[in-house]
Amino acid sequence: MAKFERAPNEALLGSGAMSLYQKQGLTNKPFQGKIYVTDKRVCFYMDLSNTPLMELTLEQTKGFSVGKLGLFTKVVIHSQTGEQYPLTGFPSKKLQGWLEQAGVTRL
Repeated sequence: MAKFERAPNEALLGSGAMSLYQKQGLTNKPFQGKIYVTDKRVCFYMDLSNTPLMELTLEQTKGFSVGKLGLFTKVVIHSQTGEQYPLTGFPSKKLQGWLEQAGVTRL
């Protein structure tokens, strides 16, 4: 079971409980976990197994966009390879600030 650990020269900018939506069959299913934004990477670790469902260095991150999922604010992290990671949760407003602080572009 993996656990989020920072490198010795890596600064944590923020973290919080969120849901990451991933394709399961014909629908998107939410996975509860924790988002971590550092000055080097963006990671999401699932609560149930503490395994990473997303782990992108800042160089692998193209940017992020903001939208709505029902009544909730949705932050989508886009990778350079075209993958999308939609996230919702209480710290979605803070997540936008952490990403901007890390130098991730708002698309």
